[in-house]
Amino acid sequence: MTTIYEFAVMEGQEWVLPVDEGYFDFFFGLDGRSLGDWEPPLMRRVSGGDPVYSDFPWLGEHAPLLREPAVDVLAASLRPYGELIPLRGEKVWLFNVTNVIDALDRERSKIIYFDDGDILAIERYAFAADKIGTAEVFKLPMRASPVFVNDAFVDRVRNAGLRAVAFKPRWTSDGSIGD
Repeated sequence: MTTIYEFAVMEGQEWVLPVDEGYFDFFFGLDGRSLGDWEPPLMRRVSGGDPVYSDFPWLGEHAPLLREPAVDVLAASLRPYGELIPLRGEKVWLFNVTNVIDALDRERSKIIYFDDGDILAIERYAFAADKIGTAEVFKLPMRASPVFVNDAFVDRVRNAGLRAVAFKPRWTSDGSIGD
């Protein structure tokens, strides 16, 4: 059985956000293309309260950020699926996923559509396992797609002892998750 997860935010987890709020739309728009010579934005750790240190500070499920311990452990296994780009301000790297797989099973997923037919939200995911194959990390070909990871990736993160990173199971090949 295969489980597909997306990154999840933890209670109290630290957040790292762009200083210029105009970059939020840029991060939502990451669509699998290489960022090439892109000039990374200045990032800041959100203050207030006492946030829990994370090796994966939160920006969103569509744009994972990694701190140095996570980069050190995961860089080689992430390389086939995207690019690690250092950001400015906070010492974090954006993992820009370039592995885009059209694996969404629209018939078995629960999808809310805009009037024009574009996807507004997906309430329950179903995937075509044969399209995913052994890919450990991928995105769907849609705006603001979450980054999806499989069991092997989640196990690698957990076995590395990385701190304050969470995953939400979104689908299993036996259909036990989704309803």
